[in-house]
Amino acid sequence: MTIRRQYSLPNCTLVLEGLSDGSAASQLDIRPVLSILMSAECYVTGLGEPLSGGREFFESLVRAVSSYAQEFMSGVHYPDRYGPNLGMVQLHRIDGNLHRLTVLPASTGSPTQIDQKTELSAKVDLTTVQLFDLVEAIDQFFADTQTLPELSLQLTPISKRYIKSAEPLAKRSLPAVVGVSSLALAAMAFFLVPIPEVQRPRDPVPQPNRAGQNLGTPNPGGSGSPDPNATPAGDGLLPGDKTPNAESISPTPSPAPQSEASPSATPQSNTLPESTPSPVAEGLASPEAAAVAITDPAAIEVLRGKLSQQIDGVVKNQPPVGAELVYRVSVAQDGAIVGYKSENSAAVERSETPLSELLYKPIGSRPPAEPLADFRVVLAPDGTVQVSPW
Repeated sequence: MTIRRQYSLPNCTLVLEGLSDGSAASQLDIRPVLSILMSAECYVTGLGEPLSGGREFFESLVRAVSSYAQEFMSGVHYPDRYGPNLGMVQLHRIDGNLHRLTVLPASTGSPTQIDQKTELSAKVDLTTVQLFDLVEAIDQFFADTQTLPELSLQLTPISKRYIKSAEPLAKRSLPAVVGVSSLALAAMAFFLVPIPEVQRPRDPVPQPNRAGQNLGTPNPGGSGSPDPNATPAGDGLLPGDKTPNAESISPTPSPAPQSEASPSATPQSNTLPESTPSPVAEGLASPEAAAVAITDPAAIEVLRGKLSQQIDGVVKNQPPVGAELVYRVSVAQDGAIVGYKSENSAAVERSETPLSELLYKPIGSRPPAEPLADFRVVLAPDGTVQVSPW
């Protein structure tokens, strides 16, 4: 029994006739499977006679139309489609709306190209609408699983080597040129920048007191001459300075003027009088050195925590002290230790103290009226540290 399958579109109709292979599954189906193709006819609107042929013609028509539609829709020319191994059916573009379908004889179909002198079976010019109706009819055939189920269309993506960029080469190369130029200009700019000089921080140097000088003994004529052994009236300590020894420098009283009756009188000695040791101050001229005191309890508590953390980090790496050491420590708003002073005899007699490692070593100078907070720091022999507001 002959089986007829028809796929109709407004401008194209595809008709297939064939037989079933007689399998039991096919006989039980209401719609039997067409597995043996006897003839294929393609009716195109405006064409008197249909394009017809056997299985070879139909398979070549399916491959040619599908490949050409892929090229037409993507806009990518695929040169291998026009190679030496061409099928019976071939499609070529004439202009923007016409496409020429050529059918070669069955005997010389595969190895023959169109441009050779070969007798043609048919030649039809299809419009774009007719072409896509033919494509739709072929798609309906592949969607029908009861017609030639073993026939499938193998479509593969077109290789990137056939894709040509629509963007001009000058426009594509512009970002690269701009990038290289910017890199060159940046390199030139960095080349012209001088290398900064790095200087190591210098230790603070004791500065003499500029407030006034103790003048020497005036002569009888009234013109005073400075005494070379005179001692400055002030202690001359500035933030960051350290006294050279544990003795407190006390001002020497000015020698009494010589009388005219005893020109050979010896002036009073400028030797420092012996006195009891006073606390060693480092970084502080006096407890009143801070012009403004920090009074906010919250700020004082924060600074106390920072100070405790700094001292703990240094004390834990040093041997325990022999006696309790008491210091008065001044801390700035940023937590820097700007000065300290020994407050008991054990601290005065100790030549080295852990606080010296934490003392702020300024490269420039800190503000003269910087707010400070004073704390009482007690270093116990058992290694514990007690920090409390002064």
